[in-house]
Amino acid sequence: NELLKFREREGHCKVPASYKTDDAYALGSWIGVQRKKRDTMPLDHRERLDALGFIWDPNKEAWEQGFNELLKFREREGHCKVSTSFKLGGFKRGSWGDRQRSTKETMPAERRQRLDDIGFVWDIHTAAWEEGFSKLLQFKTDKGHCKVPRGFKLADFNLGNWVKVQRFTKETMPAERRQRLDDIGF
Repeated sequence: NELLKFREREGHCKVPASYKTDDAYALGSWIGVQRKKRDTMPLDHRERLDALGFIWDPNKEAWEQGFNELLKFREREGHCKVSTSFKLGGFKRGSWGDRQRSTKETMPAERRQRLDDIGFVWDIHTAAWEEGFSKLLQFKTDKGHCKVPRGFKLADFNLGNWVKVQRFTKETMPAERRQRLDDIGF
């Protein structure tokens, strides 16, 4: 009954673990007990909870929400390179993406595959460098050289700044990157 009231008021069954009703009923705790009893409770109880949209696995539900938000982002932006600070409608897509990156080796293979299938960027630093290098190659093709002017932008990418960073970090950048730059006459 209390869950039904909550759903009618909130439009969902995502009850926080510490949630108490106005009359101090610990609905959040009750939810936790139901989840633990899932396999042993009478079938009709389970069916009634299912009919309400009861969330049996909040972690799975949260992951699916994050994945769906990432799909929306990809549809709108054309890529899955979400910055850490990116938020939309209160959902922290960037934080969700960072959690996926940090758990890549331990996450279920099915989740990892789903992320791979949509082009999720596991290493944002490498992806950013590769984007800059690609823009530099485009500039060289267009201009015949790699002398990018300060502040120069190419398709909303600040190539002038990227080039400046490469020059500043040339002593500490990986040898493979430096060699690639040398190979194109940077």
